[in-house]
Amino acid sequence: MKALLKSERFFWATARVQLYILRTHGSVAVEFALTAPAILLLVSGVMDFGMLATKSAGLTAATRVGAEYARVHPQDAAGIRNVMQDAMSFAPALVFPASFPRSCECNDQAPISCSESCATVGHPGPNRVFIQITGNQSFTPFVPWPGIPATITATTEVRLQ
Repeated sequence: MKALLKSERFFWATARVQLYILRTHGSVAVEFALTAPAILLLVSGVMDFGMLATKSAGLTAATRVGAEYARVHPQDAAGIRNVMQDAMSFAPALVFPASFPRSCECNDQAPISCSESCATVGHPGPNRVFIQITGNQSFTPFVPWPGIPATITATTEVRLQ
């Protein structure tokens, strides 16, 4: 027992001498002060990227919901907007284009005006009609990173005919 106390006293005495010689009393605080900003910057970057990914996925899902509604009601632009806005609780609200554009093509994927028939212009098959559903949402990160967009855009195209 006495030998243990002697070795313990020797250890603490040696530790005190080393601290005095090396003068490392505040080194942990200095190291923390140097690394804390980098760690906070890294954490805020991960948070911003995660929020961007989450909002992008939600917006993409909303455009898919709008595309499914447009498949049944292609003329109802206000209904498409309402269905997309109600798909999730978006804050800030979604921004939509004035109209949802349509495009047409023939069986050989040749683009054609939607008012024309593929047979009249010499292309095979019936007209394929598509509608493009687009939604935008503003995005504000915690830190203004270069390369992160201020507006997130998602587009889904669905075949109507």
